[in-house]
Amino acid sequence: MIDRPWPRFPVTYDKGLGAALSIGVIALAEDRAGVWDFDQFLKDIPDIGVFSTRLPMSADVTPQSLAQMGEHLGFAAETPLPGSHLDAIAFSCTAGTVAIGLDKVHQIISAARPGVAISTPIEAGLAALRHLGTRRLALLTPYRPATADLVADFFAEKGLSIEACLTLALTGDLDMNRVSADCLIAAGRACLAQAPGSEALFISCTGLRTSAVIQRLEDEIKVPVVTSNQALAWHCLRIAGKTQAVSGYGRLFAE
Repeated sequence: MIDRPWPRFPVTYDKGLGAALSIGVIALAEDRAGVWDFDQFLKDIPDIGVFSTRLPMSADVTPQSLAQMGEHLGFAAETPLPGSHLDAIAFSCTAGTVAIGLDKVHQIISAARPGVAISTPIEAGLAALRHLGTRRLALLTPYRPATADLVADFFAEKGLSIEACLTLALTGDLDMNRVSADCLIAAGRACLAQAPGSEALFISCTGLRTSAVIQRLEDEIKVPVVTSNQALAWHCLRIAGKTQAVSGYGRLFAE
């Protein structure tokens, strides 16, 4: 080994960490849609950093397999930017939050990341629907009926009337992530046709790519369309103290 001198150059640092707002996202191991779709809703808002991690989830989505994710949730919550500040942290699973229990999800994440604002798609969806004044809801899901009932029952228990429901009856993310925009638009149209008096359509599941669907579907069915990823992104901004209108992603973001 050659003995050589290494002069030390003085370092200077940026005052910030590269983003005015930092959001952590806990996604499912097999999911190819949730984080990508979440990013789409925020991409036109400056100075936001999204930092994601993964936790194990069965390829077969059932109430039981969803509930089992709670065993890994605390560790997953620790992994986005450990030791660094987060303005908000999101658990990117709608039915999974209900299966584990909303209060339990908050308790687990709060223990791992004390003081960080928390969002989940089901509570974000409820907040969005209430913000839009929704009382009568049409509900579209990709799940098999037992899992779809988790979401429907949650909204019903919170006072919303489920006027129509429709499901794609898929097994898990490997299929859900590949559902086309045209299919979602057709399914949304069919769901709302069951109950034209519905005041909004909720498309459940972060495993569906919905950023390219919402405005097209709203323009056609003439009622607000709220989706899991859209509501989650919107809610994360709000709980982090930032509000900004964004066009092209439905009435929720436009307002």
